[in-house]
Amino acid sequence: MKDEHIFYNPFRMLSPALDYEIEHIEEFHQKPVSEGISLEEGLLVMISKLIEVGRLLSRSVVTSSASQMDRCEKLAKDVHRQEKILTRDLVESKVEDDLLRALIRFPYRLERIGDMFESILNCCRIKAQHGVPFSDNAYAEMDQLFNLLLEMMNNLRDALRTPNKLILRAIIEDGKKLNELIEEFKLAHWMRLEAGFCAVEASSLYRDILDSAKSVNEYVSKMSQTLLELVTGGSALKEKRDPDANSIVSNTVQTKQ
Repeated sequence: MKDEHIFYNPFRMLSPALDYEIEHIEEFHQKPVSEGISLEEGLLVMISKLIEVGRLLSRSVVTSSASQMDRCEKLAKDVHRQEKILTRDLVESKVEDDLLRALIRFPYRLERIGDMFESILNCCRIKAQHGVPFSDNAYAEMDQLFNLLLEMMNNLRDALRTPNKLILRAIIEDGKKLNELIEEFKLAHWMRLEAGFCAVEASSLYRDILDSAKSVNEYVSKMSQTLLELVTGGSALKEKRDPDANSIVSNTVQTKQ
């Protein structure tokens, strides 16, 4: 019986076959920034680097490892550089306007995830530099948060390779669950602070980490929703106005002038 859950890949339509490369997907975060990269491979490299950043951050917030944090910074810079290349290539491509409006958001949103991870990285460095203590409950909550977020990002990477309706819907549902968890964690944090079980100097750092994770979740969920609409012929292809997409195209064109 024909699998009704797997659809055409809009990124593969614009890229050469990557079957051999994809067999080594776990090593994609090691790939250097490249000018001659295809859209599909470029997105896979970006999200792979971000997954590695998330994995390192989940450890750095506990270990305060300077080498892990320096590695995060380098990977985040790679993501920023690759975004500019992919966005420029998309603007200069001959992709149909409706499809371009959908695809143009992907490098940008991945870069924004990088921005949010850099914010968490900054919190980790401040925490390490000043020896700010986190409670055991805070560590347990962050462990739960990072585990779910990384699962979503790994699933999104799989969906970029082979769009699958079930995977994409699962990511969107996990995003809703993560939002609920973050709100629960915020409430629990305030209760700990009021009860004197949380160091005052830790409060703003912990809330910044939660806010940044919430933004990462938002971008992952938006990308999953857009991809789901793309591969099922939904509304993403029909959108004529999108603040994110239009501003990216405009800014990129102006930069070239």
